[in-house]
Formats: sequence, C-alpha cells, structure tokens
Amino acid sequence: MAADDVARGRARRPELHAAVAQLMAAVLGDFATRDGAPVFATVPDFGEWHRHGQESFVAIRRGAWQMPGRVTDYRFLNTFAEIGAVRAVVATDEVLRERVDCLVGVEFALSLRQLGPTLVKHVLEPMVAAVGGYRFGQDAFDAAYSRLEDGLLAVRARLVEVVPLNAFTPTAGIEAVTLSDGLVLQAMSDRQVSAAIGYLAVPIAFAGGPTSVTVSRFHQWA
Repeated sequence: MAADDVARGRARRPELHAAVAQLMAAVLGDFATRDGAPVFATVPDFGEWHRHGQESFVAIRRGAWQMPGRVTDYRFLNTFAEIGAVRAVVATDEVLRERVDCLVGVEFALSLRQLGPTLVKHVLEPMVAAVGGYRFGQDAFDAAYSRLEDGLLAVRARLVEVVPLNAFTPTAGIEAVTLSDGLVLQAMSDRQVSAAIGYLAVPIAFAGGPTSVTVSRFHQWA
C-alpha cells in the first residue's frame, strides 16, 4: 500500500498517520494470511457495566475480537518492519516522544504507556471490530487514528467529578435539584452508574453471577 493511498485523513501529524496506516495494513495482511478471518464473541468486561433494566447492570461486551495469542505480547508489533517508520516519526516529534513509552497520568495513578500495546488497543482492535475482517478499511482507520492522535496531543484534560448520594429518595416528577456553587443533584447517566459500580461508590448486590449486579434506584443519584 502506497503512502499516498493512506494519508488522506485530516491528521495533525500526517507522517505519523501514513506510517501507522502502513503498519496496520501489514499487520492485517499477516492476519488474513495466517488466521483467515477474525473470531468475535461475547465476553465478560468489567471495565463497563451496561444497564439491563431499571436496577440491573451486566458486565459483558458483545462482538469482542478474540485476538490471536501472539497479539497479547507487548512486543508483537516489533516483528513488523513497518514499526520502524512509526518509531522514527515519534522520535523526531517533541510532543509525541514525551507521551509514549513512558509513565503517564497523575502522581498517584501512573501507568506505562507503551507504543505497541497503545497502537493495538486504540487502532488495530477498533479497526478489526469496525470492518469485521482482516482488511484495511480507510474510514475505520481514519476514525481510530483520529481518536488516538487527539488523545496523544491533548494539552488539557477535563475532569468531571460525580459524587453518588446513596439512599436518596427523589420526589416524583423532579429530574434535577440545583444546589449552591453550581452543583446539581440529578440521576446519574448509565455511564456514570457504570463508573460508580467500578469504583465501589454505590452499594451493589450480585444477581446470579459475577457479571450481573443490581443497584437500587435510590442509589442512582449524584
């Protein structure tokens, strides 16, 4: 695949866009040759709880790509020559080289952001899921790359604090209560309830297994 064919997206780092596209094309070609077609399945995923009723939430992810075993090795992408061009672009970029293969995050929650696993998680996996096969899809790549680039180049992070108010009984018909200092008391979104379950910020009761819980409607305000 020629670089001109994969650099059509509106990227702030066109050299990186082209290099990553070449790498993804090589990886997908290798998958197609060695594995044929991807396998998708429903799997437990405790990173996000999905509402299954007013008080029921399940931790499953449908249509999850079952990665070939070799992909889980953090050095997997190093087996492709195309990774060299990606690393070269990163090494010459004063912002990017400070944001991969290093510790990132706040002081009390640092994590290692490695280039290879980052590309697998944020570009390769979304591409396979979107295309449904081992082939390069330009639109799928551009969408995944755009999210990756926006994250790596972000200069400001927005923090939204949600404080659950457990055992709260709202008055019928009341959707929100405005408090002082700009605070608002209201029902949490599904995503906020999911986070509250994950952080053990609301009481839960397991319902039939570790991937199914109930959260009382009186614990869903914050």
